[in-house]
Amino acid sequence: MNLITKVILLIVMILIPILGLYAYSYQQTIHVIENQINTRNEEKLANFLGQIEILLDQNMLFAALATKDPEIKSVAFGNLPTSGYDRLNVIQDVQSKLSLFSITNNIMNIISIYFPRSQLFLSTDTTTVFDEDEILKSYTPNWRLNKVGVNGVQMDAFSRFFVSPFHEDPADIKNSELIIRVDFFTQNITNLLDSFKLAGHSDAFFYHSKDQVVYSSTANTQRIQQLMQDYPLDQFTSKSKFHDIVSIDGKKYLLYTLASSKVDWSLVDIEPLDEILQPVVHSRNLFYMILLLLLLFGTIAAFLLYFHIQVPIRILIRGVEHIKNKNFAYRIKRKRNNEFQQLFDSFNGMGLEIDQLIKRVYIEEIRSREAAMKQLQSQINPHFLYNCLAYIVNMAKMNKNQSVIAMAHNLGDYYKYTTRNETLVTTLHSEIELAVNYMNIMNHQLDKFQYTCSIPESMKTIQIPKLIFQPIIENAIVHGLEEILENGWITIVGLEDPNSYRLIVEDNGPGLSAEKLQALKRKISMEDNESEQTGLWNVHHRFNYYFGKNSGMLLDHSTLGGLKVELYWEKVERE
Repeated sequence: MNLITKVILLIVMILIPILGLYAYSYQQTIHVIENQINTRNEEKLANFLGQIEILLDQNMLFAALATKDPEIKSVAFGNLPTSGYDRLNVIQDVQSKLSLFSITNNIMNIISIYFPRSQLFLSTDTTTVFDEDEILKSYTPNWRLNKVGVNGVQMDAFSRFFVSPFHEDPADIKNSELIIRVDFFTQNITNLLDSFKLAGHSDAFFYHSKDQVVYSSTANTQRIQQLMQDYPLDQFTSKSKFHDIVSIDGKKYLLYTLASSKVDWSLVDIEPLDEILQPVVHSRNLFYMILLLLLLFGTIAAFLLYFHIQVPIRILIRGVEHIKNKNFAYRIKRKRNNEFQQLFDSFNGMGLEIDQLIKRVYIEEIRSREAAMKQLQSQINPHFLYNCLAYIVNMAKMNKNQSVIAMAHNLGDYYKYTTRNETLVTTLHSEIELAVNYMNIMNHQLDKFQYTCSIPESMKTIQIPKLIFQPIIENAIVHGLEEILENGWITIVGLEDPNSYRLIVEDNGPGLSAEKLQALKRKISMEDNESEQTGLWNVHHRFNYYFGKNSGMLLDHSTLGGLKVELYWEKVERE
């Protein structure tokens, strides 16, 4: 997981609790607002419904007062003059009282009174027709919506009959003393709904059924009709009060119903919830937008952090890996306009200095190896020269001139080969020829051994240090075959493995005991040679210098009876 992913996850983990806390706070806010709206609307509707019921009660009050009025009671008992001025005077008094009551309440209504005993009918509307048949047809002890004709115009009104004394059976009402009918026009309720709406409230309406609804004059009837179609209000208005959230044309509304205790009607109100909650929703959307912007800016910041910090660090790490893998020529080529450019320049400068230092150390190591090899070679040459000169002296004393001449010629060829210092390496074939020449010289001198040589053609062209093989042959003749008087034997074998080369020299001399062999192994592995015997020690260390740590010389007992010397080195390409 890279840095930019970790930063983005950290930002998301920080924002998730904030989002969760805000979502919880938002839900609680909506819940509190809805409760406050419900409480306020219930009180508002209760007050408004109370105003409607007060108007109805005012109309009912006249009926109660009329039954107590002495003059009206007198007429009801049949004490109405049959004719003349007194009859007219009584009728005018009753008519005046009806008109006064209607005007006093400032209500659009019609008050009619019928005296069955006198067959007298009086009304505040002179066009109203009132007789026993009409009473029997439209009688109701409760308020009921119907059509009332006024000056030839049919108008909606709530009508109710008041009978004194009360008769439950409509057929018996003709035996009553008086019958009062009050027509309360729905326009009164419409005016109240208009004033209710003008006060800043919602679009309320008075509901009994789908066919009996009283609207305000500016009501959105299309929306109310859609409400009644989608949500049957009868199931709600059957309760004393009810509220719920409904959806009309994809918008949410708060629905309230409050049943009247005076009439079998309910006051219904719908509040546009989306409009009420619009400031809160707007605040929520603004918060989400800010949260989204924070996430966006956080992601951008993480990307910038990744690009300006993580990427340069990765470039530096990759550069260090190249240096670790010994690629000292690696350089950072990226360009940055910040502090990392200074680090890149410092890294490139460090890589250049390390590269130059490695080259200088490598050159010094090569020079040191060459110097050491020259020193070792200078130790070998006198050692061999001493032996040859001693042989010539001995042959001269014995007057063996041919041996002296052969030795002199071979010794001249030997020094002709060894004194060519233009190079310190030669081929294995040249070294084998020198070794064969040396064995011929020594065998001519000693006349007590034979030799065999088996080298693969593929090995003859291998480059090896000069005079690396002759000291091994010399050691086999001088020390291995020294005690043998005749039938000495030396074998030279070259072997090629998949990953290495081996050159084995064995003799059939008396060999070494296990203790002496271990001592010789320790002596040639030491860094400094403290003995006068330098031959095998020189060969081993020159091999190490030239072919590296995975090369050297192994000593062991030979199957021929003498000593086995094995040179080994890896197959590597050398510059």
